[in-house]
Amino acid sequence: MLKLGVGTAAAVMGAGALVYECALNTKVNGFFVDLLDDRSDVKSEAQSGNGADRYDPGWFDRHKGDDQVITTEATGRIHAYIIPAQQPSHKWAILCHGYNSGPASVDVFAEHYRPLGYNCICPSLRGWGNDETRYCTMGYHDKDLCMAWIDYIVALDPEAEIVLHGYSMGAVTIMLCTGETLPPQVKAAVEDCGFSTCWDQFAAVMKHYAKLPPFPLLYAVNAVSILRGNFDIRKNQPLEAVKRSVTPTVFLHGTADDFISIDMMDLLYEACAAPKAKQAIEGGIHARSVYKDPEVYWAAVDGFLKDKITN
Repeated sequence: MLKLGVGTAAAVMGAGALVYECALNTKVNGFFVDLLDDRSDVKSEAQSGNGADRYDPGWFDRHKGDDQVITTEATGRIHAYIIPAQQPSHKWAILCHGYNSGPASVDVFAEHYRPLGYNCICPSLRGWGNDETRYCTMGYHDKDLCMAWIDYIVALDPEAEIVLHGYSMGAVTIMLCTGETLPPQVKAAVEDCGFSTCWDQFAAVMKHYAKLPPFPLLYAVNAVSILRGNFDIRKNQPLEAVKRSVTPTVFLHGTADDFISIDMMDLLYEACAAPKAKQAIEGGIHARSVYKDPEVYWAAVDGFLKDKITN
C-alpha cells in the first residue's frame, strides 16, 4: 500500500474500514452475512440431509437454564449456558458456535452429548449471543474465552474429562486452544469445518462471494482491525496451532462445502501433531454435515472419543 497515491490509499483504507464493519461488527453486518450465507440457523431449508427432522427445535430453550457469567483478567465478563448432565458426571463438553450465530446453534451437539453423560457448556463467542463486546474475532480472542471456561471446569471438577467441539468459527476457536498448553483434563477436540488460516479464508470469500480483490483491500481491512485493537488477521492461524497440539483431534468436513473448502481440512489434518482422525461427510454443505448424515458424523465422533473419555 506504500506505493499507492495518497488519494488512492485513503480510498482503499475507507473501503477497508467498510468491509471491516460489514464483516466483523456484529451489530451492523446483517446484509454481508446474508451474502456469505453462514446463517445462525444451521437447520435451514438449504440442507437437504436426512437427519434434520430427528432433532427437537425447542430442546435448547427447555434445557439451557440461566445465562452464566464469569469474569477473568484475560477476558473480562464472558457468558455461557451450562446444561448439566442427566446424572452427576465428570464428563464435560465445551460447544463453540459459528459465525453469525450463538449458543442456541450448538443444540444439535448438546442434544447428543447430554444423554451420553456430558455436562455441556455453550459459550457466547466474541460479539455474538450474550457477549458484551461488539466485534467478532473469528476465533482469535475466542480462544482465551474458551480457555477461561476450561479453567472454570477444572476448578469446579478436578476430575473432569473435557471434550472441545466447535463448528466453523467455533472449530477455529478450539483448534487455537489446542495450540496452547492445556490442562490434562482436556482429552480431545472435535473440529467441524474450520478454516486453516483466517487470511486465506478472507481472501477466498472476497474473491468468490464479494468479487473483491484481496490486494490491496484485505491489507486495508487488516490494518483497520489492528488499529482498532481487534486482532491481526495474519496471526489467526489454526494451521500453526495444530502443529503444536498434543490434544487428540478428529476433523470433519462436508464434501459440498463451498464456503470453507474441504481442502482446508486436509491441510489441517496433515499438519496436526496430535493423535488424529478425519471424516468427510458426503454432500454436506457448510456447517450442516451433522444434519446431512448424522449416522456417519456421530459414528466418527463417538468412535474417536471412545478410548479418550471414561465411559
